Amino acid sequence: MNTIMRQWLLGLSLILTFASAHAQSTDALVNSPVVVDDVVLTRDRFEAFNRGAFQFNDGWDQIMFKPIAKGYQKIVPAGSRGCVHGFFENLSVPYTALNNVLQGKFKAAGQDVCRFVVNTTVGVGGCIDMASKWHIPKHEEDFGQTLGKWGVPSGPFVMLPGLGPSTLRDALTKPIDFIADPIGYVRAIKIRNSLRGLKLVDTRTSLLETLEFVDDVAFDRYSMTRDAWLQKREADVRDEDYAPDEAPLTSEEAISAEPVAHKESEINAASPAVTVAAASDPLAEAERLAKQLTKPVGEKK
Repeated sequence: MNTIMRQWLLGLSLILTFASAHAQSTDALVNSPVVVDDVVLTRDRFEAFNRGAFQFNDGWDQIMFKPIAKGYQKIVPAGSRGCVHGFFENLSVPYTALNNVLQGKFKAAGQDVCRFVVNTTVGVGGCIDMASKWHIPKHEEDFGQTLGKWGVPSGPFVMLPGLGPSTLRDALTKPIDFIADPIGYVRAIKIRNSLRGLKLVDTRTSLLETLEFVDDVAFDRYSMTRDAWLQKREADVRDEDYAPDEAPLTSEEAISAEPVAHKESEINAASPAVTVAAASDPLAEAERLAKQLTKPVGEKK
């Protein structure tokens, strides 16, 4: 009897040990972050707080900021709105140039300096984007991107009350971004506050089309906003808008790179007739919606 009891207890102990080890390994697998470039794809660690902050921001937006932005868009002519937007964009260029220097992107920093000089002088303080007409590239950098370039991990996603989506790393750099804003150095309090208010209205107006698209297509607006923002932030840190210097093609490479002209009859003869059947691809439709969400505001479809 004692032998049977000891065998039963030993078997039960082995079963419990195996179950505990399996549960720990499963929990570690679920909670371990999967790093894709700079974005940590894991469970939303602060989801309860983030959803509350999202509802708080959305409530104020629906009551105050969205109606003001719509009124601003309806009353102020498009040309004047573009001038205001260009003015505020131009103010941020020196900070972008500084972050490009910190990231070792001296070519981009030089382009930023050129943009600022051209748009400030010929472009009347940024009201007219003459730099883009002269094909000077535009960049957008902040200190959060600089830390990402230095290898500082992004940390979990955080929805900041009153400020919107961020990550833990970017949230800690907000004071630096605030200090670097030249509007804060305007001594006249009324002018400074007016400029900050106008900048807020301009930013919200530029997001009208994108956020209305989210309202129309998203089943969960918070999740769609979070995922789209993280993807956009990853692209920013990876410098997908930055083209480094490329070596010029040699004469032989240039000749081989030239397109070969074919007669239309040859193309028609070589191309078999293909009948395309209309099909609905949910994955393709989802990719199209993601591209629509992350597309720059004002770009035509």
